[in-house]
Amino acid sequence: MGGVSSQNSEMENVSDEQNVFIPPVQLNSLSDFKEIANEAAVIVYSPEYFQGPFMDDHKRLRRLTLTAVGVEKKGLPLTFRYVLDDVRDIDRMASEILEDLEVSGNVVQGSVDRSHPLGELLATWP
Repeated sequence: MGGVSSQNSEMENVSDEQNVFIPPVQLNSLSDFKEIANEAAVIVYSPEYFQGPFMDDHKRLRRLTLTAVGVEKKGLPLTFRYVLDDVRDIDRMASEILEDLEVSGNVVQGSVDRSHPLGELLATWP
């Protein structure tokens, strides 16, 4: 019976904790992002394209957002972001960057949902 009461008190302590939202850290240097990416649980890339007037237009990359999720610093899981845009040869650069990052770890295409604070989402993981 002693195990049940201690388990209940642990559950109460967990439920009393307050989640703190820490916004993503915006990096201004690709080399800094690559260094951080080595420590990330997941790297998410989200391409954005120019919208042409025709359905069959070739999609041209306008911006690439790179997000390193789950980088532990001082015991806290942090998120780091780097945005590549306004570059003439962005398609080639983006391909090279993604190839380099794939060596570092798990790289997936998508976006990090901003509708919920990321700290809240990470706190719900088992």
